[in-house]
Amino acid sequence: MTSEEPEVAQDDDARPTTARARWVRLAGRLVAVVAVALCVWTVVTQWDRISADLRSADLTLLAVALLVSALAGLVLATAWWYCLRIVGHGRAVNDVLAWYFGGEIGKYLPGGIWAIVGRGELSVRGGIDRRTSYASTLLSLGAIVVSGGWFCGVVGPLAVALGDAPTWVAWFALALPLGAVLLHPRVVGLGLRLMHVALRGDRMLTVPSWGAMCRLTVLTLPSWLFVGGASVLVTASLGYEQSAAAVSMAAVAAWTVGIVAVPVPAGAGLREIVFAALCGLGAAPGVIVATVSRLLYVLVDGAAALVAFSYLRRRARPVTTEEQT
Repeated sequence: MTSEEPEVAQDDDARPTTARARWVRLAGRLVAVVAVALCVWTVVTQWDRISADLRSADLTLLAVALLVSALAGLVLATAWWYCLRIVGHGRAVNDVLAWYFGGEIGKYLPGGIWAIVGRGELSVRGGIDRRTSYASTLLSLGAIVVSGGWFCGVVGPLAVALGDAPTWVAWFALALPLGAVLLHPRVVGLGLRLMHVALRGDRMLTVPSWGAMCRLTVLTLPSWLFVGGASVLVTASLGYEQSAAAVSMAAVAAWTVGIVAVPVPAGAGLREIVFAALCGLGAAPGVIVATVSRLLYVLVDGAAALVAFSYLRRRARPVTTEEQT
């Protein structure tokens, strides 16, 4: 009788949590539907202009943008590898990259958390304990969001000074001190404790130092240079004229919003709307640049996932006597 009481209590506690999770997922899907509908409406109503721009696109610039997009993903994957080293679970970089890109394809599934789950479970199969896997993933995502804020905090005011962004974008500069605060061990430790409670782990991960989190965050900054650069290249390939500062800032802000909006699968629609609102190109050009940029990342994610799973299958396959010799 006594041994069954905790199970009943856990079930009772789980019901409201499950209900809240369902509402969060539903809200995320509704946001995605509305955002995508707005983007589709913009494209449909201005299709004549958009179709002409697409037909005259510079394919060479698009190919370079595809390569730059791949470099952005590679930097983010390397940041997670470094994060695992920070928490004391270093692994071969090839293994970590395979776990990252294999799990990353899950972000296109409804729910928004499947990239985290996919990456986490692949690394668990590779020998990383589940607590460390998920904690390191959340730490790296936090660093990515902070570095995205830092990028916008520098480039945003620059775009305002050039007259290519609304004046309120200058407030993005507040992301610089705010980001530094968010990396403090007390704030990071609070996040790890909340995750520890959610996972009901037996022991909590050691909180990284402020310096370690700052180094991790700085390591992710080049990824935003590539993200912004890819959007600048796409903009140029379509024949649109706008400052690189405004376009790159809008691209990074859109990506950051997409990461924070966890319930929305891959930030569907939200990234396009945020980019169009900030880039200064106008609604139709902004949506089409964001859409083409997203298609490039879909190609990168799909190709990287195929390579990752092929690598993981080879790693899991027993070595024969002939191969050993």
